[in-house]
Amino acid sequence: MSKAVIVAALGLSISSLAFAADQGASAYEPFPNGYGYMDQNEIAALQRARQDGDHAIVREHGWSLWAGIMQPASGANWPIWFTWPNSTAAFLPAAGSALGIAQANPASSLLQRNMLNIPVNVKKVPYYPIPSVVLKDYPKATADCGQGNICDGSHFQFNGDILIPTESLSQEGYDWIRGNRLFLQDTLNTDHKNGQHELSAPQRHIVTKHMFWPVKADVISAIPVWHEYYGPRDPDYAGYERWPDLVAIDPTGRNIGKTLPVSYLYGVYQADKKTPWPKVTASAKVYGLNDFYYHKVTADDWNSFDEADKAILNAASYWSYNQPFGVGDLLVTVAMHVNTKEIPTWAMQSVWWSDRPKAGPYAANRPKIPQAKGPWDHYLLADAYGIPGKAGDQPVAMNPYIELAIHPVGTNCNNCHNRAGWPTGQKAGQASYQNPDCPNSLQTLSPSSRCLAPLTLSDFQWIIPDRALK
Repeated sequence: MSKAVIVAALGLSISSLAFAADQGASAYEPFPNGYGYMDQNEIAALQRARQDGDHAIVREHGWSLWAGIMQPASGANWPIWFTWPNSTAAFLPAAGSALGIAQANPASSLLQRNMLNIPVNVKKVPYYPIPSVVLKDYPKATADCGQGNICDGSHFQFNGDILIPTESLSQEGYDWIRGNRLFLQDTLNTDHKNGQHELSAPQRHIVTKHMFWPVKADVISAIPVWHEYYGPRDPDYAGYERWPDLVAIDPTGRNIGKTLPVSYLYGVYQADKKTPWPKVTASAKVYGLNDFYYHKVTADDWNSFDEADKAILNAASYWSYNQPFGVGDLLVTVAMHVNTKEIPTWAMQSVWWSDRPKAGPYAANRPKIPQAKGPWDHYLLADAYGIPGKAGDQPVAMNPYIELAIHPVGTNCNNCHNRAGWPTGQKAGQASYQNPDCPNSLQTLSPSSRCLAPLTLSDFQWIIPDRALK
């Protein structure tokens, strides 16, 4: 789909989607060579490793995929994945439609859409009301997509909290969704009615979920860090707001290595929507920007962002620091899913930033990748290729920044994505993360599992049932 078609469908100006053209990054850049992606020898090794339960092989591959996808795009300060189409574009109405932005975007945040599929204990989930200044400054983005929500932007999606996501797709993945009209519920209903049990994505399908955290240019900013606070049997909400430890980032570099008090979390409430969520304060070690993947927002960047993008960035910044976000401020990478269909059971790896990047099992099997630019090795990695543990179930494999915003701690990416399908809901015969048919969140599943038989499976892709348009 051309940018002109996307613009017409959204009713937005050309500049709102011309970011890549303005930055010299409009040309789609495929996954780079030299990082093992779609290498036939590696694919054969992955198949054997999965059969043999060899996590070392799949983890080495996962580290390489992570390093490769974060390499800078040609002539740009954004990573390669930023040149790819995202889920906003993939799930727009059909070309030529005159629908406006309100109808082109689901009227809910990513967290709210996930909440429909996952019956977890939500009594402790924080409530993030849109800051009043954001409602005032960006009325179109905050009025057209339902009360308490921000429309998805042309670059960023709305998570419903501080995290700033982009769900990116390889060109092959985007073309599969658009070409087969999988962005429409009518298509899914027809497939299900006709008894189709499995959709089949192309082997070069890549889907990512990347999370930025806002950082002010002139403030020592706080970021929560995960230190295994809650175990896999913990039934309560375990999101970052409950983590006691923080790190600090000083963009000026003047305080690197010091320990300073920092705070974050403003204008957030507890689940009753009345009681303020307490501000989080801690003594934190100060890091520099070079310890993170980051992007400094330029004037050209800002001009390329549409109203929804700006509303998302500003809401995140107000919730973090009670300050607006703008030109000169920074976006730092805190987490990312990188999922490829190199093997039928999918290669799933997820990374998150850590102040302890060399400790524990999630640091294991990190290879030497001398050509990789950036601090890819300052992150930890969980692999979820469907390899069962000794007892037959899946090991816990989750990203604390992404999953713990709504999933329980004891979760596994492969188990979750095996369940993706149509129709969705929490009744028997419907797809959800913990429906009555498959209540065990760590069960080893496959498309042939009995509990998935009533569904039209969307080949590990939750974005299809979650985002398909009525």
